[in-house]
Parts: sequence; C-alpha cells; structure tokens
Amino acid sequence: MMFKLLVKLIEKLLGVAGDGEGPRADVFLPDKLLAMSLGFMLLGIGCGVYAAFNFEVWAMIGCALGFILGIFAMLCWRNQCIHVISEEQFTYTTMFGRTYTYSFSDIQGLRRNNDSLTLFVAGKKVHIEAMALISERFIILVDRALEKNG
Repeated sequence: MMFKLLVKLIEKLLGVAGDGEGPRADVFLPDKLLAMSLGFMLLGIGCGVYAAFNFEVWAMIGCALGFILGIFAMLCWRNQCIHVISEEQFTYTTMFGRTYTYSFSDIQGLRRNNDSLTLFVAGKKVHIEAMALISERFIILVDRALEKNG
C-alpha cells in the first residue's frame, strides 16, 4: 500500500499520471522498474554517505554508479512507451523522450532477443523491453501488420 502511494506521488511529480481508467500507454514499463530505480538511488546515497566518512574509492564509484543506474531506470520507466493512435498509426517514445510516429503498414519484422523485442518499422528499430506490459490491442495490430507484410 505504501509503495502504491509512493508510485502515485512520483507519477504526479513526473507528470506521467494517467486518468485512472486504464493503463498509461499500450506498451509501458511496470512500476517494479521504478522501485528498482529508487533502490539504485538509495544505494548511491548509502555509498555516498560511506564515502564521505571513510574516503573509500569503491564507495565513491558505487555512489556515482548507483545514481547513474537509478536515473537511467527512472527515465526508462517514465518515458519509454508506445501509444496506439489509430488502427493505422502508433507513437513510440524513447527513454530520452523523443517521440516518433509510425504506421502499422510499415512494420517489416519482429525479432525476439534475450532481454527484449525489436520491431523493425520503416528501416528503423523500435525497442520493447521484455518486462514491458503490452496491451492486447497493440499485439493484435502488430500481428495483423506482420501477416500483411510477411
């Protein structure tokens, strides 16, 4: 319960809060990535406090690494998503907030990697993490496009 409250607060602060009626996107990263990001940042703070008192090099490196990994995980959780605009188009937003609009008819293929999926669209790659939550609507539209183009 406390974590859900924290998630809602962070969503509000970062501006990713949905309308409460459904998922925030058709493909998005779950709240466990936010928890992991907060864990990395806490680890960075702990290492920073230890480094401040003991001047250990490994603690300084741990502090920097914890913050960097925490920030990257937070960026992925907040930004990386796919929104279906219509049955013909969708938008893909990268972890750094760049948004691209693609047509489902431009989908050329799908490759399953060990840790992700790569959707080949109009000569470009759309990266979908393995932990991402994917809506049924997006799966159906991608399958339909792959059948037509494959």
